[in-house]
Amino acid sequence: MSETQEKDPMDVPREHIEGLGDPWAALLANPAELMPQVVGTVLEGGVTRPAWQSKYRNQEYMLMAWPQESPIRAAVIVRSEEGGKLAPVTAMPLLEGTPNDMTIEDLYPWSNGVEADVAACRNEEARPLWFYTPFYFRDRAALMTPGVRHTFMLAGLAYGVRRALLDDMTITDGPRFDIWAEKWLEENPDKTRLDVPPLKMSLRGACVLLPSPQSTVYQLRAPILAMQEGELSGEKVYILRLAFGLDTPQPLDLPLYAPARVCKNYVPQEGDEIDAVMWLQGRLLD
Repeated sequence: MSETQEKDPMDVPREHIEGLGDPWAALLANPAELMPQVVGTVLEGGVTRPAWQSKYRNQEYMLMAWPQESPIRAAVIVRSEEGGKLAPVTAMPLLEGTPNDMTIEDLYPWSNGVEADVAACRNEEARPLWFYTPFYFRDRAALMTPGVRHTFMLAGLAYGVRRALLDDMTITDGPRFDIWAEKWLEENPDKTRLDVPPLKMSLRGACVLLPSPQSTVYQLRAPILAMQEGELSGEKVYILRLAFGLDTPQPLDLPLYAPARVCKNYVPQEGDEIDAVMWLQGRLLD
């Protein structure tokens, strides 16, 4: 339901938060204590790629990630004056995503000049999705041009996951209800708007993606199409494949990384329908 032309059903203001405390809190039991260790491990044993390095004006940038081969990694961006000593600027979970062609709509650069939030559309005239990118330092020129279509590697990190609780939903206002009310009144010309009954919709099998007050965070309901396990720093992570906008020309396909600690006693399985809160991350194809 994310990629539709309807008015935002939550109609809430979106806030850009320049910080990654929540993603790390989802992954690590005690981020304040463990982050120096994580950063040290990345700087000592991490790897980089030529595509993860960039120069801008008189500064050099490099992203380093650890472990070397993993769908979810810890990453650190380092920066230096040209020819100087590299120093850490920021650290983030680096999520391996799936490719989705999207058109850039808007950009919110972070004040450190390294990271940014990007708004892009999967389908023409759809509501844009905001996601965090750690590669603003490399891709700033491409990201600053609205209307251009790029391939983004998109993935989500779960702040919370549970088995879906409701199989149906009652709607009493909003765009969908207005369409339903108009049709019902045509079929019942002797009735008034006050007589229109609530619209009941089945949620079984539904793929719903809704915005939250934080720009890059979404609430979702979706069936799990596939599941595998991974880990980061000894923490088990379930990797859930989800899809949205299946009734659109170009559905949105992405993995959701769900740390076992935020799933609590729930172990996701292929075919389950879940409710979740997700932080969205994307980067231009290397």
